[in-house]
Amino acid sequence: MRVSRQLAVIAVLGAAGFGGWYAYQGGHLAKAPLVGAYFAKAEDPAARSGRGGRGGPPGPPTVEVSTVGTGRIVETRESVGTVRAYESITVTAKIAGVIAEIGFEEGQKVKAGNMLVQLDAAERKAEIEQAIAETNRAIAQRNEVAIKLERAQALNRTGAGTGAQVEDLTAQVKSLEGAIASAQAQRKAAEARLEDLTIRAPFAGRVGTRAVSLGAFISPGTRITTLDDLSRVRLDFAVPENLLGRLKPGQAVNATSPAYKGRIFKGAVSTIDTRVDPTTRTVRLTADFDNPDEALKPGMFLSVTLEVTTKDDAVIVPEEAIVSEGLRQLVYPVKDGKVERRIVTIGQRQNGKVEIVDGLRAGETIVVLGVQRVRPGQEVVARPAGSAPAPQPQQPPPGNREQPSRSSLNLPQAIGTAAAAERN
Repeated sequence: MRVSRQLAVIAVLGAAGFGGWYAYQGGHLAKAPLVGAYFAKAEDPAARSGRGGRGGPPGPPTVEVSTVGTGRIVETRESVGTVRAYESITVTAKIAGVIAEIGFEEGQKVKAGNMLVQLDAAERKAEIEQAIAETNRAIAQRNEVAIKLERAQALNRTGAGTGAQVEDLTAQVKSLEGAIASAQAQRKAAEARLEDLTIRAPFAGRVGTRAVSLGAFISPGTRITTLDDLSRVRLDFAVPENLLGRLKPGQAVNATSPAYKGRIFKGAVSTIDTRVDPTTRTVRLTADFDNPDEALKPGMFLSVTLEVTTKDDAVIVPEEAIVSEGLRQLVYPVKDGKVERRIVTIGQRQNGKVEIVDGLRAGETIVVLGVQRVRPGQEVVARPAGSAPAPQPQQPPPGNREQPSRSSLNLPQAIGTAAAAERN
């Protein structure tokens, strides 16, 4: 019983296969819904060849290109530095004394020569007066002896006087002149000591906090206050010794501080140290900065950018045009509509531009965008970088399109329609 069923199934399948082959050979299968569309599409020469549709070979890729130009490239080196005042001292006393007057306010700007502190000068003034009195007494005595000397000399000429008297009076005059000179020297010394009691600003600047009070006794070396010239400041920083051959005074230095975001302080190298630090192998530089608003304070930490060299005619390209391949840098020039592959040597990077040291000339055209889609020798459609893409042909609005037939769309037809068409 089971064998008979299997034979029946095989007979039905064979009949169905034969009927399908017969329908295909007679063209009746092409009129069937869905199946006819499939066979029609398979027999389409254009579909079989693959041209003109999605399966066809792609056209040349479109890339954005740019012309290699020249520009200004600055080679820089970065470092860190510390600010110090252009001139800075700690104001101290030269001699001991009692503070009689304080002539400044904390944080005040002073001029060169302004009095800062005055010590008690009563004793020094008394010494000066004593020296003046000694000088006047010696002068009076000398004048008196000089008159006696003139008389003795007159009597000696007439024979009434003696030579010994003239010599004695002459010696007295010389002794009194020496006493006058000594008294005058004592006066100058007393005036100098009096001047030491007045502490003055040696240069213009701004004083800091004071460490003494009125009436305090101070000894030599006692800190009174600080004085800094902040109209200009100096910045000390270090750079590697391999730059020593290219360093020179006057090179531009730009500095920034976290305290002033977005602000760049501009200065210039003023001093190059004569020695290289044997531990760090760096050379110390000093740069001067104008500081009219006194924004920079001594001791501040600044980030430094030193301009080592400047090239005004460097060959530059956009960063997007550079392709890194291991340790090599590549660009893709375009010549006669075809792409080349070229190894270049790059230099400095600055503001989205890269300096080309070797391998590329100004005026050449290179691929900027689309370098991943090209290969050497390939034809490309070049478009200037940043330009708008070519407009695509617009499709007609849906209302104006011609309605394709069902057969062209390969849509299934209603069974009743297909049967009617077969009967006709």
